[in-house]
Amino acid sequence: MDRYPVPNEDSPAGVLDSRAEALLIDALVVALVCGILGYGGGTIMLGSSLGGLGGLILGLQFVAPVVLFVYQILFEGYYGQTIGKRARGIVVVKDDGSRCTWIAATLRNVLRVVDILPLFYLIGIGTAYLSSKHQRVGDHAARTIVVSIDE
Repeated sequence: MDRYPVPNEDSPAGVLDSRAEALLIDALVVALVCGILGYGGGTIMLGSSLGGLGGLILGLQFVAPVVLFVYQILFEGYYGQTIGKRARGIVVVKDDGSRCTWIAATLRNVLRVVDILPLFYLIGIGTAYLSSKHQRVGDHAARTIVVSIDE
């Protein structure tokens, strides 16, 4: 990954499909890592294949959401994008076009909990759809937008 991608100045902020696809890619990356580590850790700790399955379930159910949260903050704070966002050609920037800060990355991801409620991303999708810049609740609070990047 480059240190920080350059946003496309003519980019519309409305990249809802790319954002959803990026989140799916990120969730799969994190699930794969947590699944492998959980399965291996469960097998080592319990010394059986059943232990590995238990570790896999534990890793995916409880550890993966925490890892996804930290992963998003680290990658957005450092690169402005996660692996999924990079694959979809989008980047998080401040609404004035400057780079996303660590504080903004943390705030937008802490408030992802609000977006998820009451049903899977109902508030987040609704807020992004109704917002002129297609911002989630966390984006509004952190004053960030997601835009496409120059390739």
